[in-house]
Amino acid sequence: MEKIKDLYHQYLDQIIAWYNGLEQLYQYGVFFLLIVIGLFITACVILSRITK
Repeated sequence: MEKIKDLYHQYLDQIIAWYNGLEQLYQYGVFFLLIVIGLFITACVILSRITK
């Protein structure tokens, strides 16, 4: 379990460093893209439950 936590924190630190290294416009773009993907997944789940 400790090994998994270490890997998680290592990759999280790398992702945060990459994100902070981006220009502000690209940071907004990444954030917007994550929101769109989240909404798409939510819509797919809701539609799959409605059509059952």
